Amino acid sequence: MRLAGLLAVVVASIPAAAQAQAVPPHRSWGVLAWSNGVASAAYDTVGRKLSSFQEHLYRYRNATTPTRQLAYDAYFGLRVDGQNLWLNARPLDDAGWDGRAGIARVVQHHGALRATQYFFSPFSSTAPLVVAVVELENTGVTALGDAAVFSIANLRLGGGADGTTGERITWTNGGFEERGARGLALHRPLPAPTRHAASPDNPYLLVNAGGHLVDTADSGLRDDAVAGFEWDLSGLAPGEVRRVAVVLAFDSGGDRAALDATLAGVGSSADGALASARADWATFFAGVKVPSGLTADQRIVYDRQLAVLRMGQVREPGRSHGAVVASLPPGLWNIAWVRDQSFATWAMIEAGMEAEAHDALAFLFGGTGTYVCCDRDGGPWVGVPYAISITRYFGDGSEESDANERGPNIEFDGFGLALATLADHVEATDDVALVMAYDDAIFARTADVLVGLVETTGPARGLVRADSSIWETHWYDGGRQHFAFTQATAVVGLRGAARLADRLGRANDAARYRAGADAIATAAVAALVDPRGVVRASLEQTTSYLDAAAVGFLRWGLVPADGAVARGSLDAWKLGLTNPLTGHGYHRNDDGGPYDEREWIAVDLWIADAARAAGRPDEANALIDWVTALARANYDLLPENLDRVTADYQGEVPMVGFGAGAYVSSLWRQGERPVELDAGIGDDDGGRAVDASLDAAIGDNGTGAGCCGVNPNPTSGAALAGLVLAVLLRRRSSRA
Repeated sequence: MRLAGLLAVVVASIPAAAQAQAVPPHRSWGVLAWSNGVASAAYDTVGRKLSSFQEHLYRYRNATTPTRQLAYDAYFGLRVDGQNLWLNARPLDDAGWDGRAGIARVVQHHGALRATQYFFSPFSSTAPLVVAVVELENTGVTALGDAAVFSIANLRLGGGADGTTGERITWTNGGFEERGARGLALHRPLPAPTRHAASPDNPYLLVNAGGHLVDTADSGLRDDAVAGFEWDLSGLAPGEVRRVAVVLAFDSGGDRAALDATLAGVGSSADGALASARADWATFFAGVKVPSGLTADQRIVYDRQLAVLRMGQVREPGRSHGAVVASLPPGLWNIAWVRDQSFATWAMIEAGMEAEAHDALAFLFGGTGTYVCCDRDGGPWVGVPYAISITRYFGDGSEESDANERGPNIEFDGFGLALATLADHVEATDDVALVMAYDDAIFARTADVLVGLVETTGPARGLVRADSSIWETHWYDGGRQHFAFTQATAVVGLRGAARLADRLGRANDAARYRAGADAIATAAVAALVDPRGVVRASLEQTTSYLDAAAVGFLRWGLVPADGAVARGSLDAWKLGLTNPLTGHGYHRNDDGGPYDEREWIAVDLWIADAARAAGRPDEANALIDWVTALARANYDLLPENLDRVTADYQGEVPMVGFGAGAYVSSLWRQGERPVELDAGIGDDDGGRAVDASLDAAIGDNGTGAGCCGVNPNPTSGAALAGLVLAVLLRRRSSRA
């Protein structure tokens, strides 16, 4: 029996065995996070309180300025028949979202008084703020007697490591001003409260003691100051509903006038603030696209991912505008990686989020790279000026790369991903103006740079130079390799650049980019597809080399999506990368580390896409159904990964590109059949022919002289033609 047949038999036996021990979908996550692209905040359903309020969506403004946590906590309390209760001590009756909106909704009660709470940051503002609305309903049969609703907010605006020293809270203009070393916050009650209290008349202690709040004019300078409000509800009739709100707004410069202007857009009432936020989200959803044929659960999860995509994009004015973080805070991946942002942008394009996709691409191509030269050996990083970051960005839009003892991460896959997403956006929207605005960055400092990264000698001849790639293996001591993922992104990116050049009438550039893409594809298939027809993780990995990221060969047309290599690779990944302990999903590779061995949600969805394109809809549906069920059990949010034993959520939640983006794109691919991509490379039996017109594949790329002995134009047309011939001959011998 041929090896492919043996693999098929073994793989076919996995689902039945796995189903017997499959871990069911279950709740393992309890934080509802939201953002307006400026502030970020979160409600903890376990602690039953607002647990995070950060001044920016991103993690670091620059290398020395972290984003600060502005809140320890905030929550409401109730008084019914003279009995007080802070709601952080009361179980939740319900929790989740206000329909499709990015508005957290939690329900609690005390006696006959039901409190439905809404937490959000309105998109009408470009300042850090959080609105907390509580809707009070008398569910009893008689009017309430001695009743009230309380609020408390413990912000961190002072000095010291935790922001608690030297704070001062004063009552002015119908609200509290809180000042400290970090800046100014306003606690604005809507409507005017019955009472207002602040340290030393601590609202927490007063309510716990069973009494009412005591009006406080000035806390004086003190550590760990808190503030709160009380609204009288006595006489609330059966079935009657009343809403009150607290707005928390921050300005690091202490500008009260700026905050007043910001709050003017929120509204003057709790009803108005909530209605305005709901209307804004309704307008957003009225403008998006939805794929046909979704199940009821898929539609709910799909809508939630669109909300996550919107909330994960920075809306601050200036250079940071348009950046997309990998995950919403309070997780740690609120950093804009090129790769994550590209997958998020693809989903925006598919869902009709045209303005958001435009801003994301303008952010990427509006940058300037700094890792030109040189590494510890005097060699190049990139070698020539470039536009797209080699890893990720700080909040101010400057380039960042994380480093450890093996050096920085230098990743070339982002170049191709940025070009490919831009081409798809322009084709979907005819946004040629964006291309013209960033012409130099797109062509000279991205596409030409990518062509110039092709190796011209040695066993890696024809491949894009070794890099850290998708799983960020760092630069030194064997970290950088010729990864399959990077080769695939280069191919799809250069094909995208060719389509962009076509739109501008630049025929020579278009031909050169297509030829470069074809040459890389040819070399990559020859070097990285093993004799069994399985795509290897990299050129350097010759034994244990399974890597789900190599699915890029199938997704982006280096091999036919329903051909022998696609089938062989899917079989190998299913045999070697599925998780037998939970009965679901895939880990990312066979390297064996604990992070690698978690089940990766993005990988599940990418494999589902590939399985569907290969004519395996049952496999694809099983993965999408599993991910959908997980989301439904966890407030419709998607994590970075899952525990390999329990399938509990791990990593950061919610993921934006590697969660929301991957899910949205997968649902758009449901029902799709494989399509012929230009110059796709064939299978064992020869496949499709490569475009023979390669003489102009790497012409003058306009980047000028490189550094560190690197030629930015290393391969002439004649040399490239010879290279492709050699690759084809090597490919033939490898198939003998």
